Amino acid sequence: MTSYGFSPEGEFEDTLRDGITAAKNDSRRLAQRLLERAIRMNPNDARPWLWLTEITNDPDEKREYLESAISADPYNISARRGLALLTGKIKEEDLLPMGEGVQPRQSQDPVAAKTEQSFACPQCGGQTEFNLGTQKLRCLYCGFEHEIESQQAANSSEQLLEFVLPTHRGHQWAEAQHHLSCKDCGAASLWPIGQRALRCPYCGSNQLVESQETTNLVDPQAIGLMEIDENKAIQLAKDWLGKGWFSPDDLSTYASARKTALHPAYYPFWTFDGTLELSWRCEVNEGSDNNPRWISRTGVENEMFDDMLIPGNKNITPKELEKIAPFKLKEVLEFKPDFLAGWPALTYDIPLAKATLSARESVVRKVRRTLHRRVMPHRQKRNLTPGSHKWSGMTFKHVLLPLWVGTYQYQGQDYSILINGQTGKASGEKPRDTIKTIAIILSIFLTILAVLAGLFILATEMGWRPNG
Repeated sequence: MTSYGFSPEGEFEDTLRDGITAAKNDSRRLAQRLLERAIRMNPNDARPWLWLTEITNDPDEKREYLESAISADPYNISARRGLALLTGKIKEEDLLPMGEGVQPRQSQDPVAAKTEQSFACPQCGGQTEFNLGTQKLRCLYCGFEHEIESQQAANSSEQLLEFVLPTHRGHQWAEAQHHLSCKDCGAASLWPIGQRALRCPYCGSNQLVESQETTNLVDPQAIGLMEIDENKAIQLAKDWLGKGWFSPDDLSTYASARKTALHPAYYPFWTFDGTLELSWRCEVNEGSDNNPRWISRTGVENEMFDDMLIPGNKNITPKELEKIAPFKLKEVLEFKPDFLAGWPALTYDIPLAKATLSARESVVRKVRRTLHRRVMPHRQKRNLTPGSHKWSGMTFKHVLLPLWVGTYQYQGQDYSILINGQTGKASGEKPRDTIKTIAIILSIFLTILAVLAGLFILATEMGWRPNG
């Protein structure tokens, strides 16, 4: 007769499995009895609580079970999402079916847009514009100014990722041109994909537009105000063009003579906060160098990240962003449309779902790159291997940040330039002077040869002779 060892974990799993089977077969009393028994065996597992929600139609009971599941496992996505649906934080019709994504629009026809806000002066009805110097909304006709009430939004505007990511809004992006009939003059105009704040080409009125497309996107929660005016931006571009060892000496004057075209705009970005738990395993030498004793060890490394910045527009690459970073993300304000009066703004064409993948990849790369240094420092180890990872507490913001973007010409070739609208840090493309580049490389090579020759002469004088 074969004897099997008793396993509490095995009995729990068997009881849970039987309870789930009973729930699926609509045997509610049996399912409840088995699931409650499983909870007594292991109260720290969320699964029995989640399946109890499937066998009751009482909203209060469902809520109690979901809260117990979250108490057992605070980061259980199914439990948190179920509670969000029950309390109305997520609507059932907004959820994207499991395993499905949002497909690009089949039709490329422009969509009808309307004016959401026209930024008219409350005193004279004239056009207003956000003034960089006074940081107020100023009428271009009567000079009336008033402040825009807004508060710091560095932390207060964070949204829970798990409440938006499973919805259609978490996967959609701007992909349509807008056909707008101006609210002030009635003239019709066609605007590029993603243009949200604009100036009517006929009457000059500043407008914030909306369409069926924009209402299905994630609204901005925060904005970093523009701090660089046009004159300053042009000077910064000229200064940047005048720098660089490998650039032509006449680049700055040549480009300036042809007027570098710079255009301001508020560009969409995503920021992410959260914690990564990355498991690892390796072998650690518990002996000595002469008599090593390798012991297997496992553990978890935690990485808390704050304001991981990801572009929301395909025209801004991560590499370009890195060159003009950082932005003043701790100084962003709660978004108010009035901040956009007189300033163009774009909606995002990189959806939240894609941006969060980029953010996670960046965090994982950083932890893996530093894992050997972080795991059991000052200990001899080998075969260090990263394992599974777990994300928790992830939040996000859709933030608008100011940029000056433009192009310049040098000898018939177009080059791009990008300026951080908060700090003035510039970057972009530059031509290379071939002769100057060869001369610099040759100079470095000759310098290295001279140093090596000097070291050889010094060593010879001290009595060193090469073998043979």
